Amino acid sequence: MTETAAPKGSTRQLNILLTEDNPVNRVLAQKILQKQGHTVTSANNGREAVQLWEQNRSRQFDLILMDVQMPEMDGLQATGYIRNREKESGAHIPIVAMTAHAMKGDRERCLEGGMDGYISKPITPAGLARAIEEAVPALTREAAALNTEAQGEKMDEELLARFGGDAGLLRELAELFIQSCPKMLEDIRDAVQKRDAKALERAAHSLKGCVGNFFSHGARETAQRLELLGKSGDLSGAEELARILEEQVAEFNRVLARNIEAVHEAH
Repeated sequence: MTETAAPKGSTRQLNILLTEDNPVNRVLAQKILQKQGHTVTSANNGREAVQLWEQNRSRQFDLILMDVQMPEMDGLQATGYIRNREKESGAHIPIVAMTAHAMKGDRERCLEGGMDGYISKPITPAGLARAIEEAVPALTREAAALNTEAQGEKMDEELLARFGGDAGLLRELAELFIQSCPKMLEDIRDAVQKRDAKALERAAHSLKGCVGNFFSHGARETAQRLELLGKSGDLSGAEELARILEEQVAEFNRVLARNIEAVHEAH
C-alpha cells in the first residue's frame, strides 16, 4: 500500500482509494490523479482495498477506483462486501470500475454489482477526470482541469497526448514498462510450455493492460488473443502467438526507448 499526496495549490482535493494489481497501470493512475490534485492510497487487490476501506472509515475515502479483474478478491467481490457493510450505517462511497474489458453488458454488470461508474482501459487523463466528476458531483471542473502544456516536441505527439502532454510521466511509465516486460513475457512462455490455461489468461491479460497504455495495437491484440485462448482452455496456436508477441513487444520497446531518449533531449 502506498499513499501519494496531492500537489499544493489544488482547489478541490479528493481522498481516493486506487485498487489496481497491474504495477504499470497503478503508477499511471497514481500520477494522473496526483496531477489532478488528489491524494491517492493504492491497493494491489480487492482484499487489500477492503482492508484499507475498513481501517479508514473514520476518515472516509471520497471515492474508490476499482479494477475489476484481480487476484485474491476481484473488484465485484470487493464492491459487494463494501455495499453489504454499508447497509449497517446507511453510508455510500462512490466506486468506479476500471476494466480492460469492452464487451457488451460489462457496464451493466458493474452497475448491477453496486458500482457507480465505469471507465475502460487504457485510461486517459480526460476520461479519468470525467468518470470521477460523474461519480462525485461536488468535484469542480476547475479541480479536474488537466495540465496539458506541451512538452517534448520531438516525441510522438499522439503518444504524448495519451499522458496529458506530460513528457516526464511518459518517460517514467515507459521505463517501468520496459523493466517489467521480461517478467511478463516469461510468465506467458512458462504458461504456454506448461499448458496452464489459467496462468496464460492472467499473464496475457496483464501484458495487454500494460501495452494498451502506449497505443501498441499489434501487441495488445496478440496478447488479447492469448488471453482468450487461456480463457477457453484451448491452447492450440498459443506457441506461435507467444512468439509473435515477443517480436511485437521487442519492436515496441525500441519505439519506447526512442521516445525516452527524446524526453531527455527535450529536457
